[in-house]
Amino acid sequence: MVLQISPMRVIKNLIKTVLESGSVGNASSSDEELEQWEQIFMMRDENGNSYNDKRKKRSIWCRPSCIPVSIVIVLIVLVVLVPLLDQPNLTQASPTIAHVDLHCSDECRFSLVESIPEGHMYPPNTTHMPTKNAWLDLIDEAQMSIEIASFYWTLRFNEEYPYNSSIEGEQVFQALLAAGTKRKIDLKIAQNWPTKSNPNIDTEYLVKKKAAQVRSLNFSKLLGGGVLHTKFWIVDRTHFYIGSANMDWRSLTQVKELGILAYNCSCLATDLAKIFEVYWSLGTADAVIPDSWPTELSTDINMQHPINITDGNTTYGAYITVSMVEKP
Repeated sequence: MVLQISPMRVIKNLIKTVLESGSVGNASSSDEELEQWEQIFMMRDENGNSYNDKRKKRSIWCRPSCIPVSIVIVLIVLVVLVPLLDQPNLTQASPTIAHVDLHCSDECRFSLVESIPEGHMYPPNTTHMPTKNAWLDLIDEAQMSIEIASFYWTLRFNEEYPYNSSIEGEQVFQALLAAGTKRKIDLKIAQNWPTKSNPNIDTEYLVKKKAAQVRSLNFSKLLGGGVLHTKFWIVDRTHFYIGSANMDWRSLTQVKELGILAYNCSCLATDLAKIFEVYWSLGTADAVIPDSWPTELSTDINMQHPINITDGNTTYGAYITVSMVEKP
């Protein structure tokens, strides 16, 4: 239960109380109050004369009985007028933004992909497409370009530490190598700055074989710290993968990973490519965070205005987002 009190009703009651007290309009009581007031506060003018000598010559407005009325007037201003004066500012602070529905004309097709560690058994038809299969399928679909954003690369079979399950990572690596060398697919890789714990041996080999262009982002230099932790693929600016799997054979056979695979969805793939363009530009040797980004990297698709996509009989809103540190 909520108790509501009307400010105007309180003000009216205060005025009524003051008027009924008899302290206003009663000359004798007013004189007595004035004398008490003068004795306490020594009210005198600049020549030292008492205001008591002048009260018959002019109307005295500052009497003790006037104080409640003054308080009531102040309350009226604070309670009633101030909110009214501030109302235009509230309206101006939240302008109405026209909502524009965005629709994707592509017949997007989505599917979940995942990595299940070896030895984990699940009932039939409860798992999704393996991550390795999704990556190999994207490589086969490529006609012109493959763009990959990644944290680090350790896909290859290591003879020093031979694990049979690393063969799946080797298969993906060899498929990328063949796409860049034999099929002449434009393979671009934006990766985090390599370290001793996460070297770039795999990507160096791709560059050496002229299979790929690789740029490394130094977030310590750009932002004072952090890493590029994004993992996504874009193929022909039409198909894409976004997920948790690193370019690591362990992400295919030893670790639980989850992602989404999209086919024929250029409306979102184009937006995702804008993020890759940012990474690619920040991978140059003299890169700095600009004060403002080019307008061609902006988008109308966001959380407030997602794009409407139909996948079979289901329609839903979607948008691409990435977290970056804002430049102070």
